[in-house]
Amino acid sequence: MLLSELLANDIYEHARVIAGFNGLTRKVQTVNIMDAPDIIRFLRPGELLLTNGFFMKQTPGMFMELMRDMQRMECSGMAVKTERFKLHVPEEALLEAERLQFPIIEISAVELSLGEILQRSTSLIMNNKNEELQYALHIHKQFSEMIMKGKGITGIVDALTKLLSSPILLLNGKLQPIAESRLGYASLMPDLAAAADAILDGAAIPSSPTSFCLLDVSLRNRCNVLLYPVHTYRHEGYLLSFHSGEKMSNLYGLTLEQASNVIGMELTKAQAVKERSRRYKNEFFSDLIDGYITSEQEAIHRGKKYGIKANGAWVMLAARRDGAGWGNGQRDSQTERQDERNVSERDEHYERIKRHFSAIGQSFVMFTKNDSFGLLLHLSDSGWDESFFLQQLARLSDRLYEEIGLSLSIGIGKPATNALGIKHSYEEAIKALQYGYRLKRTKFVQSYQSKDIGYLFHMLPHDELKQFYEETFYGIRHTEEQERKELLRTLSAFYDTQCQLMETSKLLFVHRNTVVYRLDKCEKLLGVKLKDPIESLRLRIALSIEPLLSGDGSVSLSRQQKKPKK
Repeated sequence: MLLSELLANDIYEHARVIAGFNGLTRKVQTVNIMDAPDIIRFLRPGELLLTNGFFMKQTPGMFMELMRDMQRMECSGMAVKTERFKLHVPEEALLEAERLQFPIIEISAVELSLGEILQRSTSLIMNNKNEELQYALHIHKQFSEMIMKGKGITGIVDALTKLLSSPILLLNGKLQPIAESRLGYASLMPDLAAAADAILDGAAIPSSPTSFCLLDVSLRNRCNVLLYPVHTYRHEGYLLSFHSGEKMSNLYGLTLEQASNVIGMELTKAQAVKERSRRYKNEFFSDLIDGYITSEQEAIHRGKKYGIKANGAWVMLAARRDGAGWGNGQRDSQTERQDERNVSERDEHYERIKRHFSAIGQSFVMFTKNDSFGLLLHLSDSGWDESFFLQQLARLSDRLYEEIGLSLSIGIGKPATNALGIKHSYEEAIKALQYGYRLKRTKFVQSYQSKDIGYLFHMLPHDELKQFYEETFYGIRHTEEQERKELLRTLSAFYDTQCQLMETSKLLFVHRNTVVYRLDKCEKLLGVKLKDPIESLRLRIALSIEPLLSGDGSVSLSRQQKKPKK
C-alpha cells in the first residue's frame, strides 16, 4: 500500500510529516523497529522504519547517514518519536529529506507504543495485500471471461477504459497499435499514439512497469503514462494508460497488470494456433516437394485449403536470405543451434516478405522449408507474364533491403498445371537460386531457364502422363520385377546410343547377344518394331516421363488387371 494510505489510518492519528511530503506516494511493504546503529543491514526496500532515535542523540550526524542509506535502499520512510529522548532532528537533515523526497514522520503525539504501531501497521498492510489479491483475482477472472466469450483483446481494452476512465493503447513490439480505446477517446488516440511512439522509439525496452510524463499540452492535460510490458515467451509489446496524476493508485496499477497478463495469455494462444497452422502447412508442402505425396488425388485433397485444385496452374518461388551457409544450401552449426533471437528474426522476415508480397496483388501461399521461404503463386486464367513479375520481385527485394537491411534472393520455377508438378517447379526454383549463388550474386531474382522436354511434361495433367506411360509399356507389365527393370534399362540404353547394339552392350556391361535377346523380347511383349520411327518416338517419350512418375527413379508400372483402352 502507499505510505499516504497507511498514515491516513487511525493508527497514526496525530502523526505529522515534517519533511519529504512529496515522497508519500512510496509503497510500504513492511514495517520495522530500530534501536541499534547497524539496523541498515537488516532493512529491505519498501520498509517503513519506526524509531525513538536513542542511538542518534549522542551522534546527530548518524541521522543524516541513516537517511541517505535508506534512500539508496529505496525504503519507504522514517517515523520518529523525537520527544522520547529529546532528539533534535538537524535542520540540514530536514532540508536533505526534502531534496530526496524522503518522508520523515513525527509520531511523538501518537499514543501507541512502537511495538503496537508495528503490530497494527503490519496487520493493516497484510489486510490491504489480501484485498489487493482478491481484487486482482476478480479482475483477472473478469478479463478471462471476456476472452472465453470471444470479446478478444479489443474487448479488454474497452473494459479497461471504463474501469480506469482513461484512454488505453496497446502497442506491439514494433510500436504499432494493436488495439486502442474506442469509448469516448477515439479522437484523442492518434495524438497519444504519436506521443508514445516518440518516447519509446529507439529507447531501451522496459522489462518492468514504467511511468513517465508527457509535456505536450495538446493531450488535454493527460500528461502521465503508465506502461506495462506484455510478454509471452518473448516480448510482445506494451500496454499504456494515459491519466492525470490524481487518478493514480495501487489498484489502478493492479488493474493494468492483470490486463497485461491476460492479454499475454491471449497472444500466446493466438501464436500457438498460428504456429500450429503454419506447421501443418509446412508439413504438407514438405511432403509434396519431397515426393511423399504420390498421387494427384492426394495432393488435391490435402492441399485444397491452400488453393490446390484440379485444372489449376501454379508457379513456385524459393527465397533465401543471403548469408553464411546458404549459398550452397548447407546449414552451419550456428543455424542448427538457433536461439530465441534467431527464431524471432526469422519470423519477422517471414511476416515482412508476406506483407510485401501481398502488395503485388497475386494470390499466393507462403511456407518455410529448411532455410528457404517457399511461395506458391496461383496463376490466373489470363496467363503468366514472367518478365513483368520479375520486375515486381526486384522492387520487392529492394524495399526489403532498404527497410530492414534484408538481403533476399529469389528463384522462380516454371509453371505447373498439375498438383504433383508443384514439386518440380520448386526444384527448379532452388536450381535457379543455386545458379545465382554460383555466379557470386546476392539480392537477385533468377528464373529457371531450361525449357527441355520435361518442361512440356509439367504442363500436362499428371493422370494423362501416367496413362500414356502405362499404355506404352502395358505389354511388359506381367513380367517379373527384376526382368522388367532389365528390359526397360536396355530400351533406355538402346535409344541413348542411337540404336547401336555394340554401344548398348558396352553401356550396360553385357554381351551383345544379351542385348539382342532383350530387345527381341521387348518387341514381342510390346508388339512393336523398336526401330520404327513412330514407335521409337512413343517409347522415348514414355521413358522420359518415367522420372516424373516416381521420385526415386524406379519404374512405376500399374498392376491393374484390365487392359487400358487404346
